[in-house]
Amino acid sequence: MKALGFVSHDDYLKHDTGEIVYDFKDSQMSVGMEFENPERVNVIKEALAKSGLLGKMQPFQAEQATTKDLRRVHTNEHIKNMQRIAKEGTGKRIFGEEVYGSEVSEEIARLSAGGALKAVDVVMDKQTELEQAYALIRPPGHHATREKAMGFCLYNNVAIAARYAQEKYGLRRVAIVDWDVHHGNGTQDIFYEDDSVLFISVHEDGYFPLDEGSIGEVGNDEGAGYNVNIPLPSGTEDEGYIRAFEEIVVPLLREFEPELLLVSAGQDPNALDPLSRMLVMRPGFQKMAAMMRETAEELCDGRLVAIQEGGYSLPYLPIATLGVVEGLMNYESDFVDPHVVPRRDMHEDVNRVIEECKEVHQAYWNSLQAPVK
Repeated sequence: MKALGFVSHDDYLKHDTGEIVYDFKDSQMSVGMEFENPERVNVIKEALAKSGLLGKMQPFQAEQATTKDLRRVHTNEHIKNMQRIAKEGTGKRIFGEEVYGSEVSEEIARLSAGGALKAVDVVMDKQTELEQAYALIRPPGHHATREKAMGFCLYNNVAIAARYAQEKYGLRRVAIVDWDVHHGNGTQDIFYEDDSVLFISVHEDGYFPLDEGSIGEVGNDEGAGYNVNIPLPSGTEDEGYIRAFEEIVVPLLREFEPELLLVSAGQDPNALDPLSRMLVMRPGFQKMAAMMRETAEELCDGRLVAIQEGGYSLPYLPIATLGVVEGLMNYESDFVDPHVVPRRDMHEDVNRVIEECKEVHQAYWNSLQAPVK
């Protein structure tokens, strides 16, 4: 069994997004929902505890990120705006597009970013004797750009962690693999002209944010080729994700040779998620996490940090995340998943996207070159 650090904090439960009411114009119907809610943390911890895995992990408590930490990727104006919104008025605060919270949400967002930083410290500090860590944090972060909050995200946790690792530990190359169902537009925005961070986003095509995350968005200037989008079609299952990892993600990581691997681990591609149209199940998450663990062991002395992003099905999020932890720890618990999703042959559109992505990035990466016939 592979050792794993576990970073979290009880105060993550204090971030209250409240109920979001969606009005449907043509039906006079309103539906109230609360997607990014505190129970996400509770059900994951409960599943890990009941499986016996939580007791086998080494716990660490998150600490708040400082303004200096946030400024590594965010503008002063953005940070001040988040603080201002938190302090002003009463009731629910609107921090940005699809970003809701309360008077404590900016502080908890700092704690979320700080959890990602603590996880980096865990794997970089030789005294912990841990090569990998999982940060169960909220709110998520990968939609937050340099200048704005978006999609449940106030600050970009994984981007802050990448810059922190570079500055504190002198790392030259950091890789970020994002398998959240939504495109990691904020992370892309932050590193789009940077060749020291390889960003790979495997997401559902044409979803959120709209009109972002296409294969042709490859980066600018020095960052050209270091931004890789794999927009898979709706309905992609385990097999399609695993093929994308085998044929694109892992070869690129091997060629890039990162000194630290960060994973934006959003388990919302699962088949039961209300904000997803994908069909990934626990074995798919197990396999993706195992591939990242094995790649980190091969390339960067095993240094890997998995950072919680999305996942909104309270019944299945904990099972999907259990799969991630099992893959990281190289251990399968006795938990039996009662959910069954009919399997089908991999859709030809999955193959088309993978081949198109490889073709576009052949200009930048030798590992994706077509074999000479």
